[in-house]
Amino acid sequence: MRAAVALALLGALTSCKGAAPAPPGPDPAPPAGSAAPVTASAAAATPPMPSKALVEGSSVRPHKEEPVVDCPAVIGDAVDDEGRVALLLDEANRQIEKTAYAAAWTCADRAADLTPTSVEAHHLRGAALAALGRDADAQMAYSLALSLDPDDPETLRAVADFFINGKGERGRDALRLGLELAQRGSRRAQARRRRNAPLAADLAVLEAQALNDLGRSDEALTRVDAALRIAPGRGDALHERGVALFDLSRFADAKASFVKALVIQPDDAYTHQMLGLTLEQLGEIKTADAELARALALAPTELSPPILITAGEFQKEIDAVVAELPADRRSRVQSIRIEITDLPDPTDLAAVKPPFPPTILGLYRGPVGHAPHLPPQDGEEAPSIVLYRKNLARAVKTRAELSEQIRDTLLHEIGHLEGLDEDDLRAPRDGVTPGRPCRRALG
Repeated sequence: MRAAVALALLGALTSCKGAAPAPPGPDPAPPAGSAAPVTASAAAATPPMPSKALVEGSSVRPHKEEPVVDCPAVIGDAVDDEGRVALLLDEANRQIEKTAYAAAWTCADRAADLTPTSVEAHHLRGAALAALGRDADAQMAYSLALSLDPDDPETLRAVADFFINGKGERGRDALRLGLELAQRGSRRAQARRRRNAPLAADLAVLEAQALNDLGRSDEALTRVDAALRIAPGRGDALHERGVALFDLSRFADAKASFVKALVIQPDDAYTHQMLGLTLEQLGEIKTADAELARALALAPTELSPPILITAGEFQKEIDAVVAELPADRRSRVQSIRIEITDLPDPTDLAAVKPPFPPTILGLYRGPVGHAPHLPPQDGEEAPSIVLYRKNLARAVKTRAELSEQIRDTLLHEIGHLEGLDEDDLRAPRDGVTPGRPCRRALG
């Protein structure tokens, strides 16, 4: 038996976080953004004097003014409030399409002031705020929109995208929440008397992205195939299909899907990267290296070259981690074999159903919790740990991060040796919260 894996690469390898489905119509999901805005009234207001207690304390948070980005909507004096809201929302949509997120936020915020119960206003506020990197504010705006209409599929799509593809680290709980919202949106979209095919395809792709990121690529394949039945020419859906097939070790099929995706989106760095990793698994090393180099050239600030070290240096990293262990743990670990290899063996990947993804960082082989000083029982495999040099090199940006990642992965596998499962290893132990145990972004 193979115990659960330590860590695996995600982000660029799966949902690629920069290839989220672009929602059609007047309410697109938020792309990446820039600096945060403030309303004209907030910027012009005189900051309140701090209380006496605050002044006498250790510090007072300094006042910081941001430049005002006004809403460019032209609204005549004779327009009533309903007409003003409509014009402001139309302008907010236009500004989002132009990636002018600060102006979009101002427009949507003014509309929300005039009509606090407008689902679209809060939805657009959330989209603009998310694009501006103001996640906490975006989450509140989206929560307001959903509280007003929990079953609005357009809002469900936007909020699902926020939790699945948003900037910054996204943990398993965020992915699960995004998946639930996307699934709810799909159900609501299907229940509508008048179907919106692009919306249904968006939601199915979002489901597939979350499922891939959660290690459920067999289920992801079903949802992305549903999206492609609706919209056969979607490059993001073909990319996501390739990711699912790659994680399922169906490399020839994955290659075909990525090649089709690149016909539609030839400059997508993450598709080139995934095609490179797929070709590597197929033994097409020269072409694989070219695709990986192309990915780096297309996204030099988002992706980074692998931090490869020699096997000898790698072994020193392992020895240093083992040397720091308490004596009883150190003795237990020293009694088993720790291997270093570049990439996983297909036999190891196929030991579970669905298979482990090829991007795992480490693996514990053997029965979980089996005392290493005892001989294996009939049918049991002798305990061992294997770390994957290339996958670890691709999981980090710096040499210091590599040392940290080797340490985390090895300790994770030692946890399996000591009888802990994936849920145990995700939980805080001894006052320390470990890193994400299953998947990690490339680059």
